[in-house]
Amino acid sequence: MTDLMGSTAQELLAQVLARYGSIDVFIARLHVLLDEPTVVHPAAVAPAASGRHRLAEPTGTVPMTTAAPPRPSG
Repeated sequence: MTDLMGSTAQELLAQVLARYGSIDVFIARLHVLLDEPTVVHPAAVAPAASGRHRLAEPTGTVPMTTAAPPRPSG
């Protein structure tokens, strides 16, 4: 396949005509692609701060570990 970044406008026109037959068919295909409905995904919702996956330890409890963090190797 020809690298389009180094192509001239005439080479690009020749490729469009070879693939689609005419500029009108090419433009119509572009319009069909642009007019298709957009897929809308629901927005991400941040989880609530409470629950079993909360970051902080509840007040009045003993932490799960008292060991020092591991030293980086290297």
